[in-house]
This record gives sequence, C-alpha cells and structure tokens, in this order.
Amino acid sequence: MLCKVPFREAMALGFLMNTKGLVELIVLNIGKDRKVLNDQAFAILVLMALFTTFITTPIVIAIYKPARKGAPYKHKTIQRKDHDSELRILACFHSTRNIPTLINLIESSRGTGKKGRLCVYAMHMMELSERSSAIAMVHKARNNGLPIWNKIERSTDQMVIAFEAYQHLRAVAVRPMTAISDLTSIHKDIITSAHQKRVAMILLPFHKHQRADGTMESIGHGFHEVNNRVLQRAPCSVGILVDRGLGGPSQVVASEVAYKVVVPFFGGLDDREALAYGMKMVEHPGITLTVLKFVAAKGTLKRFEESAPDEKEKKEKETDEEFVRELMNDPRGNESLAYEERVVESKDDINATLKSMNKCNLFVVGRTAAVVSLVHSSDCPELGPVGRLLSSSEFSTTASVLVVQGYDPAADTRPLVEEDANYDQSSKDISEFTV
Repeated sequence: MLCKVPFREAMALGFLMNTKGLVELIVLNIGKDRKVLNDQAFAILVLMALFTTFITTPIVIAIYKPARKGAPYKHKTIQRKDHDSELRILACFHSTRNIPTLINLIESSRGTGKKGRLCVYAMHMMELSERSSAIAMVHKARNNGLPIWNKIERSTDQMVIAFEAYQHLRAVAVRPMTAISDLTSIHKDIITSAHQKRVAMILLPFHKHQRADGTMESIGHGFHEVNNRVLQRAPCSVGILVDRGLGGPSQVVASEVAYKVVVPFFGGLDDREALAYGMKMVEHPGITLTVLKFVAAKGTLKRFEESAPDEKEKKEKETDEEFVRELMNDPRGNESLAYEERVVESKDDINATLKSMNKCNLFVVGRTAAVVSLVHSSDCPELGPVGRLLSSSEFSTTASVLVVQGYDPAADTRPLVEEDANYDQSSKDISEFTV
C-alpha cells in the first residue's frame, strides 16, 4: 500500500507471498537436524506452513475478484445521438491475410473531417503454443513492462508496419497491440481490452477464409470458439467480418475508394446497429449505401393473426420505424444513400431480392434479424439467418459480409470475464423469427 497499490490487490499480494513451499520444509528439516528446533517447534512451524498455504486460495478468491463487472462507459454502440464523438473500434486479426480487407474497412468507416474521428486498436491474436519461439515472445513483451510493439524490434513485425503506415497516411489514430494466449482464453484478452479502451465495436475475423475456387475453408475450430465466446460476453457491439477481398489484396488509396454497401433491414436491435454502421460508412465520399427494408405482405400477416405480438414486440417495431424515419432525415447520406422497401411473402422472395444485390462489395447485416433461416443447414449459427446465406459460396464469391451484433445493456449482466466452465454450447443457437 506504500507503493500506491490498491487495497484489494495489496491484500491479495500479501497472502500470496505468505504461502510456503518445498524450500520452507527443507529449511525446517535442516533446523531440526542441527538441533536449532526441537520437536515441538518443528511441528508448530510445519503445521503453520501447511495452514497458511491451504488458506491462501479461499482468501484470495474472496477478496480479489478481477472478473467483477467493470465500470461502465458511455459509447458502447455505433448508434448514438452524438455523431461528432470519437468512434473507437477494436479490430482483431489472425494473420496478414486479414489485414488488407481490415484496413480497407477502416478506411471506409473513417468518415470525413473532424466529424469522422476514428480510433482503431488493431489486435494481432497469436496462439500460445509449446514452441520456444512463442514463449520467448511473451517474455520479450513483458520483460521491461512495455508492449512488444513499442520495442526496437517492432520493425520486424510486418503486420504492425502495415497499420503504422496507414496511420501516417490517414486522419485515423491506430494503436497496434498483440495478444499472445491460448485459444481457450484469448477471448478474455479481447473482452478486457475492449472495456479498458472503451471501444464501441469489436471486429472479429470469420474463422473461415475463401479459397481460390470460391469455397470457404476453416482455419481451425479454436478460432470459431473464440468468436462465439466474444459474442456472448462482449461489453459492446461486435462485428464478424467474412473476408472476400474487400478492395482487393492490397490497401486502396482513399481517392480510389468506390464501394457499394448494402444493408438488409428486417428490424430489431442488431439490424439497427448494422444500419448505424452503414450510415457511418456513407459519410465517406467513395461509399454508396443501399438500405433494403423488407416488409411482410398483408396476406402473410393474416396467417399469424392468432399469435398477436406482445407489448415488447410492438415497442420493438415502433423503435424500428422511428429509427428509419430518422434515417430518411439524416443529412449524412445526401446523394450516396438509396432507400428501398421490398414487400415479400416468403423466404424465396427474400433470397431473390438479396441475390439481385450480390454484385455489391459489402453486406452489413444484423446477426439476429427478424426472419426465418434462409438456408437449410449451417455450421455457423453465429452469423445469423441472413449472414449464413450471404456468406455461402452459392450466394457470392466477391461480396464481403459484416455480421453485426448490437450491444444490449439489458442483457449485459455477466462479469467481464467468466470461467470457461460457464460457457454453454447450446446458448450459441440463434432465436429466429418470421417476417
């Protein structure tokens, strides 16, 4: 406490330092052999060594809980009333394969001038293995208390150089960081960093990448589980990026950015957050945004007369309508924004409408859109009913997809980090509704 360590941390550190190990017992045995300690003193000291060691765990657990809920902050979503406020994004990536699309997406999200202030924390997720090189990198990163990217050796990290070069060319603050951890626990680093940096959205790479023939190939089940855990525990909005080469294999110059972005809107919290992100992108002069609002046909609504919507559903629908009205009056879109309403009677109509737009560069869609599943089966429920269709090889091989999960403060009752045993596999399933 004299060194300004907080009380809880100081108390926990004191109990941890009071534990006794094998060296303590060896010293006591030497003392007894040399007649420094009699049998009574030896027995007392051995019992005290065992007692203080065993009592440490329950005491530390009781007084020190790093997983307790963190202090709240204001901007946890893209959707906000103050459009002039700084937007903070935690962009995660596995390898150099993700970097060009990620930088092009950041470039598209930066807006213009002071109103488009953007701060990006670029996190390189590295799996900690038993190889000595990975262990050495951890020690190198922690030896002097400085992050690995601040050392002289950072020039050898090509991934960091790419983001540093982009920062110098654009009015975007980029803070590279590296998370070296086991895949079973790296989600804790992501969640904790997102809270500490007070970000509004976490961007995660999809656990599959596109091969030359257009099919999607998994890079590992571990990264799939990382995305699922982050979606469950994130303290802000989350976006999963299905990379199909947005802007090509290299960074696009700002003056050459010309992307067509489509936001399918079915209603709900996630769709509103996806649309808010699309409105952020349309501030860029090279972005054209098309908003497709799907409306159920009147004949379709009659089929569901018996199951009348409850008060919560009515309030949700009113919120959607108000949000769309604000969108139509938003001056940010100008001539780059197109709004269309499509009346649909079945999921075949939805499929046909979406496929008519599959030549665009990027789809931004809500994760739990209020629509039935548009594909028969999928091993990626975290993408939601619409995201699963848009990310399939049969739909498109050129359009990237950003699946957005909006932050719901009412559902955020968990601590920042929980034990892995609490991770329920069945909770990954997505609730799907009918248009």
